[in-house]
Amino acid sequence: MTKKVVKLRAVKPTEPDKPKGIDPNMLLTVAEFTAMMEVCEAKAFAAVAVNEAGEVIDTWYTAMPHCGLIGAMELLKNDYLMNSWMAEREDED
Repeated sequence: MTKKVVKLRAVKPTEPDKPKGIDPNMLLTVAEFTAMMEVCEAKAFAAVAVNEAGEVIDTWYTAMPHCGLIGAMELLKNDYLMNSWMAEREDED
């Protein structure tokens, strides 16, 4: 079995001064995610929606073994923290 790792990318808001509605860049990212799932024949996913204040609005996940779901959350957490850390280092330079 081949392991695949998909690089997650931060998406900057299209119009940060307009808090209403769904950001078009976020919709494009969701479409890209859906296309990637189709190409890779994904059998499960997990997602978290967060508001501007950083509060979790809701979570979704499909049927999958609990260890796979926990592993997916850990990979997401690690990737997010590493990207945040790298962005801070770039700002310092």
